[in-house]
Amino acid sequence: MRIELALDSIADAEYDTGYHHKLRGRIWRGLEDNQKYAETHETNHGVGFAFSNVFPWGHINEGDRRYVRIASPRREVLDDLIAHFGTNRAFDIGQMRFEIADISGHAPQVGEPGSTGRIDTGTGVFCAFDRELADEHGIDTSKMESGDAETKIFWRPEHGMGALQSTIQRSLQQTHELYGDEYYDGPMEVDEPLFESFEPIKDEVTYSIQFQPATEVNRKVILSKWRLGYRVRDETHRYHLKLALDAGIGQRREHGFGFLNLREQTPPRAGAG
Repeated sequence: MRIELALDSIADAEYDTGYHHKLRGRIWRGLEDNQKYAETHETNHGVGFAFSNVFPWGHINEGDRRYVRIASPRREVLDDLIAHFGTNRAFDIGQMRFEIADISGHAPQVGEPGSTGRIDTGTGVFCAFDRELADEHGIDTSKMESGDAETKIFWRPEHGMGALQSTIQRSLQQTHELYGDEYYDGPMEVDEPLFESFEPIKDEVTYSIQFQPATEVNRKVILSKWRLGYRVRDETHRYHLKLALDAGIGQRREHGFGFLNLREQTPPRAGAG
């Protein structure tokens, strides 16, 4: 499930492309007083939410309407955010200053088994390999600085789609184990892939941005954006696709990466087996 905030600008501003840390901080303000979230906030798996960019892009004039979406597989996270935003309407992201005009809930449906559709990545997918994961996928680690555990190799097309898909399924498996429905097998416990097709949105496939994971830290990261085709095989696969829409895909999802939007959904043809 997800919520959408309609934001009205209260001042002119240039669009801040380095919004990730500041937007994450504004969302976290709605959860920080709750101890059940404080205990997991800075862990590797986090609280369990993903968020879009502020859209549409472009210079912001006072009075303009913008939107942001927040998704989570945990209904209580969204309920607590709705309660917070209902009484705390100021929504500042650095110099981009807004007031929340409306809050709405959405539950995208991928369809019953046999349905087909397309899911787009609304924000770039973050996929970085440590030494262990790189070795697992046969990726050359010679350029890593010896002994530096923080050194990562960002996914590029030459690493192959298998490495990217495996990383996506691995991170979603973690979400399933933490916040998912134990009735179903996880994404890594089935043989079939999550998506039938990966079509790059950008001509160069990957692109780089400056990312600020903390106030005094600024890094260049490499991302990719995709149109993801699917055909719902069964109820377990339907659950996996819904989990991806609720949690995002890839790494650093709580920093605004890997947010998904359902773009197309076609019901199964009558009589199709």
